[in-house]
Amino acid sequence: MKVCIFGGTNPATNPKYYGVAETLGDMLVENGFEKVFGGNRHGVLAKIHEKYIENNAPNTVVLPEAYKDDLKVMKTDKVVFTNTICTRLEKMMEKAEAIVVMPGGIGTMHEFWTAIECRRAEEFDFEIIMLNYDNFYKHQLAFFDYIGANGFTKIGKGGAPYKIEPKDLFTVVETPEQVLEELKKARAKRENG
Repeated sequence: MKVCIFGGTNPATNPKYYGVAETLGDMLVENGFEKVFGGNRHGVLAKIHEKYIENNAPNTVVLPEAYKDDLKVMKTDKVVFTNTICTRLEKMMEKAEAIVVMPGGIGTMHEFWTAIECRRAEEFDFEIIMLNYDNFYKHQLAFFDYIGANGFTKIGKGGAPYKIEPKDLFTVVETPEQVLEELKKARAKRENG
């Protein structure tokens, strides 16, 4: 099963995020999940990627042409080049069978919001799992309640008749172990059709 990882590529100021990324990377490799990501040699994404390289595990890097020099210092199994950041995200989601959202910044939020909107529009039906490690995403999650309280996520009456609330489009977990549990459930669901 191919898992797309969204996450920070800037150096985290707290090393606890690296530790959780390394733990998750080990678990994904040990359980045979192929990794798809946007390619970077820094941040939490790099820590997960290092585990794949150490174990010669299958992984795909999707890179815009503008970042191709990153490959001079980064090993990978397969590379897919795109013209833009936006087409990179589209290509990553095309290749995915699940998405994991690690702690991250603006790019991670762009990817996350795009993924949940695409899922709401029924462009795909696979799992999106947010790792809210140490309550990293508490303000993001509170924002969903805020926009709902102000009528921007109504279901069925007034405004757009959305079929589903945004928070119903993804699963929030707190540990790498819970991420793995959700991925195993998603894989079993796909295998059992």
